[in-house]
Amino acid sequence: MKSLVGGKKICLAAALLFLFAPPARGSGEARTEAEKQDKARVGAVVLPVLFNMPETQWGGGVGGLLTYRPADSKPDSRPSSLYFYAVYTQLKQFATKWEPEAYFRGESFFLKGKILFERYPEKTWGLGNEAPAEREEDFTPRTFVLELSFQKKLWTAGNLYAGPLYQFESYAILKTEPGGLLDSGTWPGASGGTSSGAGFIINWDTRDNVFFPERGMYCQVSAVLNSGLLGSGFNYASLKLDLRRYVSLLSSHVLALQALYQAVVGEPPFKSIPKLGGDSIMRGYYSGRYRDRHLLAFQAEYRLPVWWRFGLVGFAGLGQVAERPGRFGPEGMKCSAGFGVRFKIAPSEGTNIRLDFAWGKGTSGFYFTAGEAF
Repeated sequence: MKSLVGGKKICLAAALLFLFAPPARGSGEARTEAEKQDKARVGAVVLPVLFNMPETQWGGGVGGLLTYRPADSKPDSRPSSLYFYAVYTQLKQFATKWEPEAYFRGESFFLKGKILFERYPEKTWGLGNEAPAEREEDFTPRTFVLELSFQKKLWTAGNLYAGPLYQFESYAILKTEPGGLLDSGTWPGASGGTSSGAGFIINWDTRDNVFFPERGMYCQVSAVLNSGLLGSGFNYASLKLDLRRYVSLLSSHVLALQALYQAVVGEPPFKSIPKLGGDSIMRGYYSGRYRDRHLLAFQAEYRLPVWWRFGLVGFAGLGQVAERPGRFGPEGMKCSAGFGVRFKIAPSEGTNIRLDFAWGKGTSGFYFTAGEAF
């Protein structure tokens, strides 16, 4: 669900939780094979949200997660899922996002997609790792995004998948600040445009659970070439490398680690330039507070159960953006740290609702959303 990012901007964020999921089973309960086979094959979680922000005034919506396993699937098989949200505000702003993930033929094939359509306010401070705070400006884009990948399992023992990837984004800038960076039109895509690109994606996934892993690794590499031959108005290439490791400690305690690198080369529109911040990458910074052609980030999170379905986490991160890789250095690293509360809304799948409080250099924020940051 679209995260609510606090700091000085959010006046109120409230949510009511309705759970339509299989009954909870204690993680320490012994279960027979027959019991495992009899567990529910379909689960659903619905989460209404109400919020108020200066950029949106009052707004509300709903988000949820649907999971599905075929009747003939193994007890420990990975579920197909559909994650979605839709919100609408008093200023007639809206956003909806749908992310299906489907496994076929005993997990031999994997289909992953994303559809995003929104008219929602954003902020920018320009490019660079030292973009000054006084350069902040608001803008409102209307955006449509489509991503689709179809992957085949290449190595059964190691859960190695690979396949083609397609990305499409079309947007128009509906509102800018007079005299600002976008209003000047000097950036590629400052008034809107379309990107259309194809490439490949490789996933190596040994996690024991896709929603709340306690052990294993997740490594993803993707590369996409946007070209006029595919209908793109911009010619550029993007690369993403995402490495994660999950280590089980003590009793149900988990240490999660992530290293992330993103890059673009060519002439990308400004909305496709890697950005630091948000509810997943360097919490505590507004998404896009720093953006440039290359991004490097390291994150760690310690997760522990507390009582019943509640848990706590502590996290920290280091991140930086740069015009080129040679500009990365210790002196330019941004840091963030924080803590959060977790509530397990679907015990059978391990799905959490999270509330995080985070601080960065001269900034802070809180985040209320579904699923882990990484």
